[in-house]
Amino acid sequence: MTAAGGLAALLLPQPTLKLVFGADNAGALTDFFARHWGALLFVVCSLTIYAAYFPDTRGPILTAAIFEKVIIFFLIFFGSLTRTSMMTAIAIMDGSLAVLFTAYLLGL
Repeated sequence: MTAAGGLAALLLPQPTLKLVFGADNAGALTDFFARHWGALLFVVCSLTIYAAYFPDTRGPILTAAIFEKVIIFFLIFFGSLTRTSMMTAIAIMDGSLAVLFTAYLLGL
């Protein structure tokens, strides 16, 4: 589901920015960063799925995913942007996944 959201941001930045952040008519620079964010999100999520089938890759891939998810969690909950309900849902999901991935790597 998250990989699909990243792909949506890559291909359809304006509707994604409106849905997630409540942004209306963002400019070209914002589109660029939304597309880049979408591409990175798609890649990290795709690699996480890949790691499910190739155990030797899990450590580094899940470590990278944990960092990405913790950063977005803190940016959403402690950053300067006004939080939307979609941003809150994303932060809760990513925070939960970061905890789950960390527990897995620690063997808990």
